Amino acid sequence: MELSCLAFTRSVFLLSSASGSCFRYSSPFERKWVKRRSVRATAQSRDEIRVDAVSEGGGGGGPAMEVSISSSSAASGGGKAEFPVWEKIGAVVRLSYGIGIYGAMAMVGRIICSMTGVDENGGFHPSFEAVIDGLGYATPPIMALLFILDDEVVKYSPHARAIRDVEDEELRSFFYGMSPWQFILIVMASSVGEELFYRVAVQGGLTEAFLRSTELIKDAHGIASLTGVLPPLVPFAQAFAAAITAALTGSLYYVAAAPKDPTYVVAPALRSRSGREDLKKLFAAWYERRQMKKIYSPLLEGLLALYLGFEWIKTGNILAPMITHGIYSAVVLGHGLWKIHDHRRKLRNRIQKIRLEAQNSLEL
Repeated sequence: MELSCLAFTRSVFLLSSASGSCFRYSSPFERKWVKRRSVRATAQSRDEIRVDAVSEGGGGGGPAMEVSISSSSAASGGGKAEFPVWEKIGAVVRLSYGIGIYGAMAMVGRIICSMTGVDENGGFHPSFEAVIDGLGYATPPIMALLFILDDEVVKYSPHARAIRDVEDEELRSFFYGMSPWQFILIVMASSVGEELFYRVAVQGGLTEAFLRSTELIKDAHGIASLTGVLPPLVPFAQAFAAAITAALTGSLYYVAAAPKDPTYVVAPALRSRSGREDLKKLFAAWYERRQMKKIYSPLLEGLLALYLGFEWIKTGNILAPMITHGIYSAVVLGHGLWKIHDHRRKLRNRIQKIRLEAQNSLEL
């Protein structure tokens, strides 16, 4: 894939973590200066992407930059115009994969419910009250996250920036390129599958284990003994089950979706001491942001799981958490996708404008 444009205004700084890191410094080349630069990204293998940024023509040009990242999680998003068919096929494959995963989660949840004696429907009952509860419970987390993801907040808060990096990475890696109906379908599948597994099977099974088993209460110690000795504290056992489920959700998400550190990265640097010091500062800032991404990614999932768990305890109808989960995902992810499309549209318009101005200047 090759992308050529008349103005390459953004600098690329990619650095690696402390373990398995490698830096190579390229000396500056004397070239005649032109306003055209070429950025070439070549997929060398499944786990490696090589990026070469070279100034064409030159005098006083900066150092050549070579960035190599060995990471299976790397992805490129610049071939939309060249490979629209393959992007559609990729979206269908991701959609099928997601629906299969969530369907499997629902089936495993039913098996767990049959083993623990929990109602596999989770008190499911279509009603107007459940719809209102789902809409009402969806409002606080949506407003909170949209506030955190606002551009003005992100400018001044590195924590908000890390959270938005987490959301953007998920959008680009899985949801980007899907049509509206595909997006709605995967959101519905995730809402139903995750609620049936985490809420009904795991949280419901833990609650039943704490409260219904007479053998557990008879010779219990610790938390279980408290719930057995003090029967009025039944909500405490349910809340404890919700907290365990939330911790399990965050842990599984950390294992499955935590960003992988690249094996090595080659980045440009000036020969001067100040240039090396600046590179060290950039590395420290990059590493800090990457660590925050590892923290906030499972933390957000765990907090949402805890919130939905308490909603199910309060309503007693799994339909309400399903609606809350679906609306939350649709609004937050849809807002993020809209911003990505809007930014790319503005970038395309800017590039087109620069090209037209260059053509006009050449004609004159």
